[in-house]
Amino acid sequence: MKKMWKKKGKFWRGSYTVEAAVIMSITILVLGTLIFAIFYAHDRAVFQSIVCEMAAAGSSCATENEQTKAVDAVKKQVKASRFLGSQELTGSAAVGEDQVSASWSAVYPVPGFAMKYLAGGELSIETSWNSMIAAPVDTIRLIRGAGELITGGDD
Repeated sequence: MKKMWKKKGKFWRGSYTVEAAVIMSITILVLGTLIFAIFYAHDRAVFQSIVCEMAAAGSSCATENEQTKAVDAVKKQVKASRFLGSQELTGSAAVGEDQVSASWSAVYPVPGFAMKYLAGGELSIETSWNSMIAAPVDTIRLIRGAGELITGGDD
């Protein structure tokens, strides 16, 4: 007969304690990993939005000087407090003749013994975006020129 412990009129088996210990350790490990993955996904999403915002800000200005100022203004708004774990934030933007390119990178430290050997103890976040510079003056000129060709110069 199995050994049982009596507690207030009920009999409990010792196997329930062992099963609960195994289930709770797995549950805590899974919840911790899930929270860590959500923080990492949050930081990646914030980086992508910053890069898109920088490229869009620079592509909507008329002159190269204005484009550079708009990109720098967005870059100054980035604060480390917006991120949930990323470190070593670096960002850059380049304004060309026909497009604005922006990129950001960071390092996300990974806790744990296994991840130290699998990922070197950190994950990298790198994202970039290119945005074409809108030139409405040139577009309007092309449309008017096409209109004059079609109509023969008559308005």
